Amino acid sequence: MKLIVQAIILFLSIGAFACDCDEPGITEKYQHSDFIADVTILKIYPNAKNESGYKADIQVNKLYKGEQLKTIYVDGRSDGGIGTLCDIYIPTGTRLIIYANKNKYGNYLTGMCSGNLYLDNKNKKRQLKEDEILDALKGNENSWSSTIYYREKGNLYNELGKFKGIELEKSFAIYEITFAPDLTIKGVKEISGFNNTVDKELLQILKNSKWSSNNYGLQDEVPDNSKLLVGIFYYPADKTNKSFLNHYYL
Repeated sequence: MKLIVQAIILFLSIGAFACDCDEPGITEKYQHSDFIADVTILKIYPNAKNESGYKADIQVNKLYKGEQLKTIYVDGRSDGGIGTLCDIYIPTGTRLIIYANKNKYGNYLTGMCSGNLYLDNKNKKRQLKEDEILDALKGNENSWSSTIYYREKGNLYNELGKFKGIELEKSFAIYEITFAPDLTIKGVKEISGFNNTVDKELLQILKNSKWSSNNYGLQDEVPDNSKLLVGIFYYPADKTNKSFLNHYYL
């Protein structure tokens, strides 16, 4: 009985500090991050007193967005311990695509909810795809940086269902939506498409799409000409399913 009680207490204490976040999609990660790069962790430093993050020296192997950095801050404990379930530990020698934001102290911070992708021997296809998408976006961070969160609220899923069974050579396409202050769509353009026929259809679908927004608590109101990057991803057929297009980066 004593062990059961201890287990319940441990479960409740962990649950109270659980990290509550959904991994953002890749275009969302791109827009919301100040620094994105393929990096190797060279050295980590002990947490300063009363600090929840630790400093790490990095080697930038490939820069996708932001300025060249030599250090990054990680939300977690440098000894690998767990203070909360949001803490992460990135050992020396780890290589990953890191997403970070500049905080009020001028430090670039990454954490559990940043959407980092570890570059290892697991899921090589996902790693190559993320690199390809980031390459397509690279160099345009000034017009594609945003702190606004958008949610599609219309019929995009059903519209994309019309493409079930399609055969495409490319695994993704990216489009840019420009909004008026009331979220009326002013225009949509192709950033990196599939092919002329499919892109023409998708551009029309996106022109008719509906969105909600959250801008630091301000609902459904954005600055004029705010831009949103939308990725459409192609998933080839397998043994049980036809090929399909999806708005979500699975």
